[in-house]
Amino acid sequence: MAEIQRRPSLMLDDEEDLSHERRSRLPSQVSDAPLDDTDMIALNTTFDRQIIQGQPMHLEFNGHTNPIHQEVGASQLKNHCHLEKGGCLTIFDIIGEKRAYYLKSSAQDALSNPKNDTNSWFLYPRPLPKFWKFEKDKRFQDTQKETPDNKEADHKGYFATRATHTDVYNQPGPTDRLNLKYTGKFFELENYAEEFQNVVGIRNTTSLSYQDVIAKISPIAEFSKDFQWVLSYLVSEELNSLATKRIEYLLNRFDLFQQLEGRTENRENRLVPHRDFYNVRKVDQNFLLSGCVSQRQLNEFIWEKLNLEPERIVYKDYSGKEFKLRQIFCNGADAKSNEDASIGLKAVDDLFLEWYQTVYLPGIHIMGRCSTATGKDQTFLMIAKTFLEFDNYMNGEYFAELVVRYVIQSFEKSKYQLAQLSVDFQFSEDWWFKFSNWITKWKLVSYNIRWNVRFGRSYTKLYASGIVKSFQDYLDYIFCPLFSAKAKNDMKLQYFLSTVCCFDLSATEGDDYVWKTFMDPQLTAPVDWSATRDNPPIAYYMFYLMEYVKQFNLMRRDRLQNPVTLRLYAPLLRSRVSQFKEGISITEQLESLICNVLLCQSGLLQAEPLWDASPAVLYLYYLLQIPVIVSPLSSVSIAQEKPKTSRADGIRDVTVQSTRFYTGNPFLQMQKIGHRVVLSSNSVLLNSSYTMEPIIEEYSVAASIYLLNSADLCEFVRNSIVTSGYEGFYKAHWNGIGLTQTQFLREKIGGTDVWYDQELDTSYKHNVPTTRRLYRKDCLDREWEFIRKQVPNELCFS
Repeated sequence: MAEIQRRPSLMLDDEEDLSHERRSRLPSQVSDAPLDDTDMIALNTTFDRQIIQGQPMHLEFNGHTNPIHQEVGASQLKNHCHLEKGGCLTIFDIIGEKRAYYLKSSAQDALSNPKNDTNSWFLYPRPLPKFWKFEKDKRFQDTQKETPDNKEADHKGYFATRATHTDVYNQPGPTDRLNLKYTGKFFELENYAEEFQNVVGIRNTTSLSYQDVIAKISPIAEFSKDFQWVLSYLVSEELNSLATKRIEYLLNRFDLFQQLEGRTENRENRLVPHRDFYNVRKVDQNFLLSGCVSQRQLNEFIWEKLNLEPERIVYKDYSGKEFKLRQIFCNGADAKSNEDASIGLKAVDDLFLEWYQTVYLPGIHIMGRCSTATGKDQTFLMIAKTFLEFDNYMNGEYFAELVVRYVIQSFEKSKYQLAQLSVDFQFSEDWWFKFSNWITKWKLVSYNIRWNVRFGRSYTKLYASGIVKSFQDYLDYIFCPLFSAKAKNDMKLQYFLSTVCCFDLSATEGDDYVWKTFMDPQLTAPVDWSATRDNPPIAYYMFYLMEYVKQFNLMRRDRLQNPVTLRLYAPLLRSRVSQFKEGISITEQLESLICNVLLCQSGLLQAEPLWDASPAVLYLYYLLQIPVIVSPLSSVSIAQEKPKTSRADGIRDVTVQSTRFYTGNPFLQMQKIGHRVVLSSNSVLLNSSYTMEPIIEEYSVAASIYLLNSADLCEFVRNSIVTSGYEGFYKAHWNGIGLTQTQFLREKIGGTDVWYDQELDTSYKHNVPTTRRLYRKDCLDREWEFIRKQVPNELCFS
């Protein structure tokens, strides 16, 4: 009779084996590790499959949905959609296809961007060597070649340190220049122009005049129908009931995944040699140029200049009066020393920061003009204009040195920190040419930075100042210079545009809201939006920006130049009702979230309000994998209100408590669900940053408070690279992904872009465990499978 073999006990460690001698013995030590998937027997019953997919939930549908889909857009949408294998096209499929239609027609998708073609797109400056390090770059060690004294042209990019030797214009001489070490100092515009003509050139494409561009702009009525059609489903009770349960399921499933696979992820992280969070590339996708230095750095810089060149003329007011550096801190008085000027330890204090945030940035900074200021406001104005503006009496020298010293140089020394600097568009003459000239004059060029351009909802302020007479003038200020013959041949502007990733529409609490004449956005063209101070709705701004960006992108794509993508801020205020369409009662927040879904490729900025939106919207952003950029530490980020407790209800508290606190930020919950969450430091000057590396500070605070492990941090970091505006060459080098189809793992970002791993295992590049990536892919695939199989027929189109 055959001897019966006893199966191994679940209580034994994986390393222990029941040999013949120990067959009848109990295990010497009971494992205290939790059970994981390897300890369980996988069943393949219908119930088990439903449990894995989260399907055995009670779904109640009353069979009645909003009938608006039968009236608006349903037949038209089918023309742009393709049925899935099951033959059922759900509402989420249709919204995704409609989003793809708008984005691809405006050339915002990754395949339409030549810079993602690693074979044809040229990179200048050329990429650094693979194992390059800042401190070992021999170019920085050869001081003889760095500081020639025979050619004035060679001193471009060098900054003044003292005014002991000055010329007749009170400008520092060549021997008094500070030689900052960074890679951009070797940039030569002539070399870029030569490379540009050889590789790109100006192709023989039909050049459109700006009037031809205006004639191609579509009316907003068709988009309004799509907007209302999407809205009707996203606010439906049936869809929100379903989304609420799916979101709760995804949150709980991630917690279970961490319990079961946490040790596996840690083991995979340890197996990756020479790679951890610190030496993985990370991109800050919304680093504001207006706040790119901390308060301490700005104060130290001002005091250094006061000690070295206090008599230098740095400011001229509108009457033509000139001010020396020391005079701007003592209201124009002729102080003979810094002590006599009574500057104090902080030249930039909290009062200045409050004025800078509430008065200067929303008004003077955007319009490029200033009313007569007196007293303290005049001092604040001169400080802001001298140190934090590029278009001033000094041609932005101080501001350029601040950016090089505290942003570019810091990034290059760390090597693994990168940023997309967001600059505010100012409605002044020739802004595009002035800013691109500032970039090239002071050589603000680096492998570690790219640029975004922000547009504010400032029509009413511009109208009141007489700068614009209609909303068409607002659009002309932005786009007319970009289609001009001058822009086509200006190499400075062409270089700047080659580094621009996104156009952003900013929505803030200070935007004008109250209407007086109540014009109908559906029936009013931009040229007719005049003789009124009503601020157009967010959807009105966003649609016409998209239409002009569409023409701009198509022109650049035909010339083998990179297009730009759109992003939109989510407003923080919850009390403002949308004025986009009569008869719908939604907030501006929901209006902006829907516009972002339909019109914007590169994600949602200031995305914390997404958590407070309807569950269907939150679930839609997950299904389409639309990037969401959050800034938990920034003073401009929103926070959740603390839940009320019984003790709090029984206490009469007459104090006003702050509603801004870190743990109220929902970014971690969205990351658990599976959203493409990206962390950004936003405005360092306004968020009380205390370190020299603000983006590392952002990650480290999150890791300390929420006890995040390496897999969590590296997942955030990888999201920042995949969804960034960097070229395809760098994404392939840093993350091992590309648009070329392979048999390896793939990810669909934003519902339009499919990025493929270029090799079997890319974890050695980004340090995200394969287990985590497979879990994310499995969750997303199962959600789509669940939607297409379980959603009732009322929410499907066959």
